[in-house]
Amino acid sequence: MSEPSLRKVLVLRLSSIGDVILATPMLRAIKRRFPECLVDMVTRREFGELLTGNPHIDRLHLLDTAEGRAGLRALNLALMSERYDAVFDLHNNFRSRTIRNGLSSNVHIIRKRGVRRLLLYRFKWNTYREIVPVPERYMETTARYGVKADAEGPRLYPDDGTRLSARLKLRAAGADPARPSVGLCPGAMHFTKRWPAEHFVGLARLLVAEGERLLLLGGTADHEAAAAIARLAPEHITDLTGRLTLMETAAAMEYCRVVVANDSGLMHMATAMSRPVVALFGGTVREFGFFPYHASSVVLEVEGLRCRPCSHIGRDRCPEGHFACLRGIVPGDVVTAIRTHLPAP
Repeated sequence: MSEPSLRKVLVLRLSSIGDVILATPMLRAIKRRFPECLVDMVTRREFGELLTGNPHIDRLHLLDTAEGRAGLRALNLALMSERYDAVFDLHNNFRSRTIRNGLSSNVHIIRKRGVRRLLLYRFKWNTYREIVPVPERYMETTARYGVKADAEGPRLYPDDGTRLSARLKLRAAGADPARPSVGLCPGAMHFTKRWPAEHFVGLARLLVAEGERLLLLGGTADHEAAAAIARLAPEHITDLTGRLTLMETAAAMEYCRVVVANDSGLMHMATAMSRPVVALFGGTVREFGFFPYHASSVVLEVEGLRCRPCSHIGRDRCPEGHFACLRGIVPGDVVTAIRTHLPAP
């Protein structure tokens, strides 16, 4: 029996930065399997720029969550006339279910493996039979159509205007775009995913002593940590936290020869810009599927801790009080990872 074909599909992934970026391999795979298929995508408005310019999306629909249920119903109504062959819900929450309602008789929903995940972080019972990265979990929804993962990672596509804007902002902040930097991304949404600020300061001290230029990237919430790093050596460290849009941040990463990041959206952004990554993992583990995907990367983690993992998304404090999972990764470990495993300047 031949595999069914696809002519027009809708993909839903509403948030957040990393999850939206990790959906891009699936969009590419659909187009490679069915080059004439029209691919529509729905995401939240604040993440829409991550998909701007993506050649594998024909139409991007943006959800404004400030509009509440009325906005969800309006978007659902607007999509009713599209007559999709299939809908792929990579989020499966109240919002995505409301949007997809009645749009197609073929709805395919991500398997989140919630029970296995709960058993692992709550009771430390590892029942995962295999480790499946999130992009491949997304593509499990397309299996019946013969859509399969390729050997490439996620991708972002900043346009020339975005690249120029990022370059100008780098110059205005005192950076030299002609000289590759080490990118540091000190932020993450939850405390237990953030490498201690003093460790980032210690890392910066070691790198500056070796003659490295540093570029600090992140949002406004990361500015306090970044400012502490930048004070070490303002002439060698450029702080752009809170000054760039999401896609300008992606474009700025092109000036980094390596990016050091927590388990965060910017870690996935770096892989999507084909930057080598040193990823710092604390209370989360490989089984949850968020390690760097098809990227030049080194993952640093403290193995053997009985309390790890403590959550699948992160916590606002360490449940045990010692925060050994990230305190146990010291600045010298990161320097060694950069020097040993990643390309030299």
